Amino acid sequence: MNKFEESMKNLVLESSLSEHETIEVINIDFDIETLTVTVIIDGEKIDISFDSPSGYRVLDEGDLLEFWPSCSTNNGWLYEITIGGWLDQERKRKGFVSGARTEVKEYFIIGCNYCVNVFGWEAPSVSASIR
Repeated sequence: MNKFEESMKNLVLESSLSEHETIEVINIDFDIETLTVTVIIDGEKIDISFDSPSGYRVLDEGDLLEFWPSCSTNNGWLYEITIGGWLDQERKRKGFVSGARTEVKEYFIIGCNYCVNVFGWEAPSVSASIR
């Protein structure tokens, strides 16, 4: 375990999956006011919506090794990252103006192939998908 993994802290916002369930990010829609990430968990589509997010990124799960194992489907599939995530990485950059705003929070959505990090002002809403 590297130093970055040891320092990561998170809050589970959505519960763990059973050993036979899988989750996949299948759609991302951003229209300036709302970011909606749609996942599918064993055939059930779920929308995770963020009002006025300040940023997001989508990466292959293999490029996010610092998030494992604390942010795995054994623990949950939607997290608030409180210490040691992308937000803390960005705060090290001099040009990251949002870094000084303590009300910005980082959220992390797991997928089997892709994962999504979101900078948001409040927790997302989670609901059955309308897509």
